[in-house]
Amino acid sequence: MTDSKAVIPDTHEDPPSTAVVGTSEPLLPWWKRVWCHSLTQMILLSVQAFCGPAMSDAITGLGGGGLASPQVSNISNAIRYAMLAVVCFLGGPIVNKIGVKWALVIGSLSFPIQGSAYYCNSKFGNQWYLILSGAIGGIGTACWYVAEAGAIMTLAPSGARGKYLALWIVSRNLGQLVGGAINLAKNSKDGAEGGVTPDTFIAFVIIECIALPFALLIIPFEHVVRSDGTRIVTAETLSSRMELRRIAKTITSKLIMLSALWALWSFFYSGSWSTYLADYFSVRARSLSSLISPFFCMYVFHTSIILSHHAKSNNISSIGCFGLGFILDMKGMSQRRRAQIGLYTVVILNIGVYIWSIIMQVKFDRHDPGNIDWNDGLYATAFLPYFFVQTTGPLSQSYMYWLLSSFATDAQENVRNGAAFRCVEAVGQAIAYGMNTQTSSSPLVGFCVTFGLLGAALIPMIMLVNTTPDQIPADVIAEEQNAANAKLPVEEP
Repeated sequence: MTDSKAVIPDTHEDPPSTAVVGTSEPLLPWWKRVWCHSLTQMILLSVQAFCGPAMSDAITGLGGGGLASPQVSNISNAIRYAMLAVVCFLGGPIVNKIGVKWALVIGSLSFPIQGSAYYCNSKFGNQWYLILSGAIGGIGTACWYVAEAGAIMTLAPSGARGKYLALWIVSRNLGQLVGGAINLAKNSKDGAEGGVTPDTFIAFVIIECIALPFALLIIPFEHVVRSDGTRIVTAETLSSRMELRRIAKTITSKLIMLSALWALWSFFYSGSWSTYLADYFSVRARSLSSLISPFFCMYVFHTSIILSHHAKSNNISSIGCFGLGFILDMKGMSQRRRAQIGLYTVVILNIGVYIWSIIMQVKFDRHDPGNIDWNDGLYATAFLPYFFVQTTGPLSQSYMYWLLSSFATDAQENVRNGAAFRCVEAVGQAIAYGMNTQTSSSPLVGFCVTFGLLGAALIPMIMLVNTTPDQIPADVIAEEQNAANAKLPVEEP
């Protein structure tokens, strides 16, 4: 009887598309086995998310980038996301050609540009660099985002995708938490007016620079071994002409067409909320908001990790409301049913937040509250909608990545789908910030448009979710390959 357990091959060799990690004496040193583990790679990616996008979110969480006026910040962000959309459109071929690692390296090199531009604007009143940084940062961040999207949909084994996405979301919000602590420490003095102190942005630049060494530690997908012992299914490298042809095929696919409005909507809220904070909250209240807003999202996802690890399939219905990651990883329920429950959970939570937001903005349009401070009686009711949207927004994105990965046949397709989703999402953010470049415009317009986009996206998303396969196509391919390999005769030594 042959031993069905396989030894991990040397990472410098071309491994099979799938393999099972055995318990026999490994050929690789322990540090290399840890380095090649899917969880290690996800942690390396999450650290980069902490240093880059999370710091960017923390700056956005200051309202208008922490500047005295949100207009220049909104112009910079509109340009940033317009460039991001263009590069993401070509992101699939770019990342599949240069590899995930080098796309992440390019992105990590662009992270400090944003923090330094805000510093120069705050310290010297330099506006041209802030606007230029939007274009440069958009190009680099687009490369990083496309690689990140492909990685977070590919690294996790099928039974732990919710937990891996939870780890990613927690890292993003932990970064905002650290950024918020820096904001509050530098801007907690009562009566401060205008923008936050320039020293605040120096701290951001330092953290943004840390992403680069972690990007250099990423390895190719074909060398990664998942926690369940399987390897990632990868396709052959295509020519540039074939990759460009795949763009049209991906963009016009049913998967992207039906999810396009959801992608457009998913982060559309960010431009309106950034202006809302800058218009109605004091400097130290905006600093406090960037500190406490990530807490609830971190709690939800941290709870989902714990529950999904300990809960039994026969009692999950009683505690399923604690985290989206737990819902999406539930055992004893088909993937399609989990997709449906996840969609309705995300939609219901967002509807509640948007109704509250619109009610508050209508009140502010009738009577301007001035600069709301954290010791004002109005602070709680005015701030809580923003507090909750920092959870419902990431929930919407993480759900979509889980859903996209449910249709993938290989790692390269995950990259292409992620690039297409990021492209449409960036178009939405560019429009949102462009709408808010007019300082006379009320955030109410943005809130209502965002709410309307959610309603428009719902029917196509229901149609897409109802076609979710019961098993990931890439996993089916992997099982077929394993079955075929098992039938091959064993050569005698």
